[in-house]
Amino acid sequence: MSLADRILGSLVAAGMGDAMGAPTEALSRVEIMERYGGYVTTFLAPALGSYYAADNIAGEITDDASQMYEMAQAIIETGGELTVEAAAKALVRWAQTHTKFYPRDAGPTTRFVIQELLAGKDPVEVGKTGGVYGRGVSNGAAMRVAAAGLIHPSDLDGAVKTAIAMTAPSHGTQIGYAGACAIACGIARALSEDASVFSVLQACFYGARAGEQYGMVHGRVAPGHSVIPLLGQAIKVAAEAESMEDVLIQMERKVGNHGDINVSVPCAVGLFAWADGDPMQTIIAATNVGNDTDSIACIAGSLAGALKGFKAIDQELYQQFKAANPAFDFERVAQDLYAIASRNLGAGRADLV
Repeated sequence: MSLADRILGSLVAAGMGDAMGAPTEALSRVEIMERYGGYVTTFLAPALGSYYAADNIAGEITDDASQMYEMAQAIIETGGELTVEAAAKALVRWAQTHTKFYPRDAGPTTRFVIQELLAGKDPVEVGKTGGVYGRGVSNGAAMRVAAAGLIHPSDLDGAVKTAIAMTAPSHGTQIGYAGACAIACGIARALSEDASVFSVLQACFYGARAGEQYGMVHGRVAPGHSVIPLLGQAIKVAAEAESMEDVLIQMERKVGNHGDINVSVPCAVGLFAWADGDPMQTIIAATNVGNDTDSIACIAGSLAGALKGFKAIDQELYQQFKAANPAFDFERVAQDLYAIASRNLGAGRADLV
């Protein structure tokens, strides 16, 4: 696999996970099977009564991958030197450009953040604002963080630095930083030529610790469980599961599958581990775990796609995905991120290029 193939694979698997998980969002595992006649394994249009993706067509993304896309654009525009201010502008641009998703799909953090950024408030202070349940600890920081890892192959500290800048305007808490940095570091490690599922999991722990430590000093210390022990629990569930049904049941019972980042990131990482990093199996499992399925599948897909690459993705489904999202040029964005990643990688690691 080339570096370019892995970068494209991460973006596409994240987008396809978001699209596949959209029809099952907010449903339980049992409700998914009842509504769709079994586990969802392909792109479907949301059934009648779906709220968050009611007017989506089969294969269409939601707020998750569209925010990831805008953050990738911001990294490209800044030449890989993302600032908190540039990340804040990307969030506002997302809200103003993708009116199908905003305000309808805005999460418990984003719906407040966008309004305050539009009012001209300091993005650092906006990101550290609390006082409302879920604010600063929801999973938006992780679902859009992929590019922070993709431009830093093998460089975990570089991934942490960019992930912090990306996270600060919205999820400036020790929990938000931990979740976002865990995924950014996992992706950065997945781009290494000797990467394995195990090494990616190790990198996720590294990022979670680094992000939590940064947030305890520089962010708002928010209430809630630490990401780190739940990562361990999710991996244990993955290792002990006897089947997909078993891993889905136990992941919900022992880790959780809702929209807080300290739950959805471990859930996504655990499903990635259970699927042995296979992109399609990863996003199918996440699509059927229930609750915040599109976000969990987006996050998990970003890891799996980075590890196994674009060639491991079902190409027929990819063509359907591409046709359903004509406004999003993932291939062009991947090429631009690849140029930055190649520069950061340096001539000494040309074997990956």
